[in-house]
Amino acid sequence: MTQCKISLILLIILWFQVLYGISSVYDRSANSLISYAASRNGDDKRNIRPSLGSSEFFKKFFISQNDIERKKYIKTIKYVWQHFLEPVSPDSLSDCSKGRFLVLRCRNRGGHRCGGLADRERGIISSFLLALQTGRTFAIDMDKPCELEQFLLPNLYNWTRCNSYIQSLPGSETEIIDVHNLRDKYFSLFKEPFTSQLSSPDGPKAVLINTNIAPLQRILSENYIQKRVPWLNDFTIRELVVIIFNTLFVPSDCLIAALDSLQSMKSNHLLQCAHIRYGHSVDMPADPSFATSRGRVNTSHVTSFFIRNAQDRNMDSSVFIATDSSDIHRQMESQHKNYIRLNTTISHIEFSGSCDGFYSAILEQLVLTQCDVLVLSSSGFGSFAAYIRGVDTGLYQYHTNRSKTPDHITSLTIEDDMRSHGYFINY
Repeated sequence: MTQCKISLILLIILWFQVLYGISSVYDRSANSLISYAASRNGDDKRNIRPSLGSSEFFKKFFISQNDIERKKYIKTIKYVWQHFLEPVSPDSLSDCSKGRFLVLRCRNRGGHRCGGLADRERGIISSFLLALQTGRTFAIDMDKPCELEQFLLPNLYNWTRCNSYIQSLPGSETEIIDVHNLRDKYFSLFKEPFTSQLSSPDGPKAVLINTNIAPLQRILSENYIQKRVPWLNDFTIRELVVIIFNTLFVPSDCLIAALDSLQSMKSNHLLQCAHIRYGHSVDMPADPSFATSRGRVNTSHVTSFFIRNAQDRNMDSSVFIATDSSDIHRQMESQHKNYIRLNTTISHIEFSGSCDGFYSAILEQLVLTQCDVLVLSSSGFGSFAAYIRGVDTGLYQYHTNRSKTPDHITSLTIEDDMRSHGYFINY
């Protein structure tokens, strides 16, 4: 029996336990469901399911807390797909031999630098835009530390359909572009004459790109881009991020089961969350230290903020923390009665070969999208969760001891986060 099936069975059992009061929703045995969902079998290769058409997907996956915003995004994503993206998406395997491709590549073989989850998400967003602007079919070829499609499947645009064909191409028909962390070189990709070369039918069959940069404001301001893909001008940057991400991805069944179980554990409580990036620690000794550049987060200040917030709303509160430090987990768990601790693996997907760590990173980021209150530290991981969450309501910024207002938590908008952290705009 696969781990996914086991997790779904446990979800049913947990639901009955919650419904009839057999056990507390915060019992550690309830968290075992997440453990099963997170456990991976190296031989478990999930088939790519066909497009869900989006009705099931939008019911299951979280786009926005606000019903009005949610309906708007659903309508918009369907419109963009049907009118602009479906015509350039490969419809069948026979289309592959006719296509010309731009591939976001991150593979174990070849020692590619790919970065963490936020770096890869940046690369996906900007590479997808580059594919649109050069008339190429977009694909993702990522197996570091394991295949992305084990966890995130194609939703509307199938970015896996032609991967076998692309991998079979001889070197003479491919071009490799590595601009990971190379900002100046990256900007040249969106300027003439380079884009004309990529757009030319005489260009390479497949362009394999490795990047972690996405300065969307600079990309979208190019005059030729506005002419070649004019519909991009109809949306704000924050809207485009949601549209592109949801067009490309739908969570795997295991991720959906884990998110459903989280909702069961949450019950009717206010779900308050934070992302606390720690850096170099006993959990991730190969990860750089961020204490000097970004400062540390004082967990007692976050706890006080959560307590006041719950009291102001006259609600019971559940607390979830996404972090790269087991010490942070221990601190927060000791300070909160209703602390949701997922049985996930702490690792950095750039420095570790752990598929468990890859799954855990995606799961924890998706959990952050479902929080009523979300406190961000200085990290693209939490920022991207806020963008997919889609609303400013309940969004806050923690100011570390290296800021002008140390240990303060202030209200935040998505646009402010983009500007201040350079995740998309000033990068």
